[in-house]
Amino acid sequence: MKATSPKHRIRYLIVFAFVVAACTTAKPIAEWRDRAYTGGPFEKILIVGISDRVTSRRAFENSFVDRLGEEKIKATAAFAVMPENARPTEKNIRAVIEDIHFDAVLTTHLVGVDEKEIYQQAAYRPAPYYRSFYGYYGRVGGYVYAPGYYRRQTNVRLETNLYDTRSEALVWSMQSKTIDPGSIQELIDAEIRIVVKRLKSQRLLPTD
Repeated sequence: MKATSPKHRIRYLIVFAFVVAACTTAKPIAEWRDRAYTGGPFEKILIVGISDRVTSRRAFENSFVDRLGEEKIKATAAFAVMPENARPTEKNIRAVIEDIHFDAVLTTHLVGVDEKEIYQQAAYRPAPYYRSFYGYYGRVGGYVYAPGYYRRQTNVRLETNLYDTRSEALVWSMQSKTIDPGSIQELIDAEIRIVVKRLKSQRLLPTD
């Protein structure tokens, strides 16, 4: 078996570090807030994951409840208060809201997944000043003309909405993009981090 050269190992580690860092970050690509809403932060929230995969829905709802719990915010996973194995229907959700008196409902669902090929330029290695043109040209040309490579990038887009249960009106909505999530849980964690951050900045969650 041919041994991997140190240069190739370094390039692999750089690419691996880039992918790991990217998969943990969700970035907002669109955000909206109802400026007419003046009711203050929500403090008792029902979390509803909208997915045909029960395990993914439960993972999202549980993770969100745990994260809000760290912020001392009361949140409840929909599956925990619904009839066992029941799909969260409008009728079921309405009954739970009226019974437990939630003041908000937060939902998340998958908008889309797309893949594209990204051309990765060979890494630049800074060089000291060269007095000789040919020395400089030889060094710079070494990386400018070095072949790059293509890699496949997966972009996952999610939409999260926050509704006021009293008026049943949409108060806040955001679409986000996560690049190359390594797992469903990484995708969920990245989405939750950005959602909590944005909701607090919009004063829709308590900030104390």
